[in-house]
Amino acid sequence: MRGTRRLPRHFIENAFWYVVLSLVAVITVFPFIWVFFTSFKGLNDPIFSVPPQLIPRDPTLENYLRVWRLLPVGRFYLNSILVTFGVMVLNTLFASLAAYPLAKMQFWGRDTIFYLLLATYIVPPVLTSIPSFILAVKVFHYYDRLQSVIFPYLAGVLSIFLMRQAFKGVPDDLLDAGRMDGASEFRIWWDIVLPVVRPSLATVAIITFVEQWNNFFWPSLMLHTRENMTLQVGLVALQGAFANDARGIAAGVVMTVIPIIIFFSALQQQFVRGLTGAVKG
Repeated sequence: MRGTRRLPRHFIENAFWYVVLSLVAVITVFPFIWVFFTSFKGLNDPIFSVPPQLIPRDPTLENYLRVWRLLPVGRFYLNSILVTFGVMVLNTLFASLAAYPLAKMQFWGRDTIFYLLLATYIVPPVLTSIPSFILAVKVFHYYDRLQSVIFPYLAGVLSIFLMRQAFKGVPDDLLDAGRMDGASEFRIWWDIVLPVVRPSLATVAIITFVEQWNNFFWPSLMLHTRENMTLQVGLVALQGAFANDARGIAAGVVMTVIPIIIFFSALQQQFVRGLTGAVKG
């Protein structure tokens, strides 16, 4: 009689973690799948039923068309694109400029400045919202203007941290060679260092894009008229116009999520490489 073969321990452990991760993935992704299919349901397709009906019997685009007719979604999209890409480009630029001397230049108080910057990251944004609002309205007069939701995010602490870690991974020999050739620090930063840390630049750009595209709290304080509202702020109107219409709200949610999915899918490899380089740095 043959003895039973015991499965290797690592096989059992891997199988366990695959099951756990699969369950987490299903729990995480299912709400998005439900919202996606709900956005295509017609009036004859139940939203909540037992047993639940996920796929619509009669799919339609009427929910999307109704949202576009009742709200200036095109204007919301344009404002969100201007704000998001403006913050993404400027934040990536200024964060890399601030991170370079913190990583590659020697001066008194360098580490102290860096740790003070990190300390500000633990402060809840709500605590600084009132003084920031007063500055924006009373001093800079940016109320209900797109500049009011762009300028406060020009150099995020997280972006500076990631870029500093990436710069620290660049060999000093490259910088010394540039200095021997007579290059200025700005030229070294632009021509030598930035091309080496392009994956980290992409990572900072992706993180900034997602944060700003989903940003609601500060734009909801600063943007008042529909002509200046971003998509996230404008979607609040869906709760009034479509208070009892889950199909219309689902269509608005899908409109919001699609740009993030496209942008992240296009740059996901650079995102992973950039995070890896930042951690190693």
